[in-house]
Amino acid sequence: MKIGRNDPCPCGSGKKYKNCCLRKETMSIPDRIREAFRERGYKEDIGDVLSSMYRYMERKQWWGACHATCAALYVCLTEIGYTPDLCIGEVLGQGLYFDHSWISLDDKMIDLAISMTLLGGAPASGVIVFGKDIKTGLPPILDYGVPGRGIEDQAKFVMELPFNQYMDSFPDEKDGLWGVVREVLGTDINIPSLREKYKDTKRVLVRHE
Repeated sequence: MKIGRNDPCPCGSGKKYKNCCLRKETMSIPDRIREAFRERGYKEDIGDVLSSMYRYMERKQWWGACHATCAALYVCLTEIGYTPDLCIGEVLGQGLYFDHSWISLDDKMIDLAISMTLLGGAPASGVIVFGKDIKTGLPPILDYGVPGRGIEDQAKFVMELPFNQYMDSFPDEKDGLWGVVREVLGTDINIPSLREKYKDTKRVLVRHE
């Protein structure tokens, strides 16, 4: 069924289609990310950081790099004054279980890496901000934190590895994932100070029974 420009937007925003998802269809993913935060009343800094992270992922072709993406993003969001949770668990999508990392902020899910997974050679979803796919405005057709087979060896390794060691050992950037933090924030950082600050960081295992 065709949606008219003046019809209520199917995403449930209460706005007319022309002023909501129709307009967003012409926007780039980074601009949609910024818009999602703006609509929620957040300051521009968080939308800028998420957009910068997405552009970095695109440029580096970070397919399947959810653990690295979320580790760097966790530091970036904390450094600009937010209190995210760094989550890891199983996700059920397209009939398959896979291990995955994501960010929880104000009890809402943020997941950039889900749009660049290796699942079936294609994205499992669009970018998720506040629990909704920013392309469709709807919740993703994915189950997060499902009690599946239990997380497997690679995810267990990531979860158990000391956070600083994980950040230090990332091979694709000078200074490891701290280098990604520097680029995404667009400012110089004091890595020894950050290493001390984040040395006790743990990933939160999410498993809904």
